[in-house]
Amino acid sequence: MQISYQEMCSREGKRLRRGMYYRLKKNYSVILMNTSSDAPYEDFWEEAGKILIYEGHNAFRRKGCPDPKSIDQPYTTKSRKLTQNGLFFEAVKAFKLGKRKAERVKVYEKIAPGIWKYHGFFRLVDAWRIRKDGRYVFKFRLLAEKEL
Repeated sequence: MQISYQEMCSREGKRLRRGMYYRLKKNYSVILMNTSSDAPYEDFWEEAGKILIYEGHNAFRRKGCPDPKSIDQPYTTKSRKLTQNGLFFEAVKAFKLGKRKAERVKVYEKIAPGIWKYHGFFRLVDAWRIRKDGRYVFKFRLLAEKEL
């Protein structure tokens, strides 16, 4: 289902400006993704949309700091608070240890400027870090709920 950016934000009750929102609502998180050739992150679908591999997010661009694409994606902030990467990663760890169910995540995909596709709910089931272009990035694996 295609929706406008405004409709997506209205549905979620928040102006969505970044790609990851851990526990945006009490019972789910939200991911915004983009698979276009000029997308800043390497998100991709497997098995005809049943599996999403989502790349974590870079550090915020700040004056006097290196280019965010030249440094590792952060797990915590300078004050040791978990970033969105860290929150999603910890949710996977707890799931794998049997301490909780897999995090429920709504997935929206940008298909054109101001136009999004709602893909439904997925479950966050795996996370890892890989070395890419001289730095570490997070990868998250999500399975479509209807496939579980």
